Amino acid sequence: MSFTDTLRRDHEAIFKVLDECQKLGISSEDGKKKLIQARALVLAHLKREDTQLYPVMQRHEETRELGATYSAEMRDITADVNGFFDAYANGGSGLDYARHLGRTVSQLRQRMTREEVRLYPAFANYCEK
Repeated sequence: MSFTDTLRRDHEAIFKVLDECQKLGISSEDGKKKLIQARALVLAHLKREDTQLYPVMQRHEETRELGATYSAEMRDITADVNGFFDAYANGGSGLDYARHLGRTVSQLRQRMTREEVRLYPAFANYCEK
């Protein structure tokens, strides 16, 4: 399995757990556990990109600018996503949680779709040889 396949599988796993978070809500213990699991998956994925994707893209002229752009954009998204996880680490209002989770999932879906359409193919074409 290629590195970009691994990243795509990360995306699938993240959204599966986030969907479970939506179904369970924040008021149950199972919901809180799923939220912790989701955070761990997201952080592991971000670390993989920060240590194995962006640095490799920086070494190739064809992908340097694209990698730098995506890396810079991800800093703001990471701050937003971590803010969501921090806000509900100890529970919270069900309605506020549902709204915030919906915004977070939407933001992640948009970003991850862009990665799969543009970033990962560039990495595969120029860096995974």
